[in-house]
Amino acid sequence: MIESERLRPAGEFGSGQFEFGEWTTPFTDAEVEILEVAYVVREQGGSELLVRIRDLYADTIYRLVFSTISAVRLLDEGELLEFWEKTAELGGRPGRTTFRVRNHAWTRESMISFLASDGTSFVIASNNECVEVVSVTAPTIVAG
Repeated sequence: MIESERLRPAGEFGSGQFEFGEWTTPFTDAEVEILEVAYVVREQGGSELLVRIRDLYADTIYRLVFSTISAVRLLDEGELLEFWEKTAELGGRPGRTTFRVRNHAWTRESMISFLASDGTSFVIASNNECVEVVSVTAPTIVAG
């Protein structure tokens, strides 16, 4: 894990201590819209999750490809009140649009989905929808 992506405050998965972590992307603090979320089965075997977003500031479309996922959810941003309450309680989060979380309600509801990772998930938050992905690795991000 690179220094800029370390979770803070330090806690153990399953400790119940909610944590935000950094996830630096070209659109970390931009306003985005989610254009597509697709589960793709590759011809050579395996699968991946494709998320396409548009950075409304730069008018750029990005493709994010998660190659190792164990869970994904797409929710209306209003469904994630826990995130927004913790943002206020903790004095902010590391990114407006992209960040990671650990020890939140979903980890307790679907613990087995998080066991392959260190208990973290990647979040892309727009003004309307949020995509949360449990993956061992960050996605590949390509502009265009």
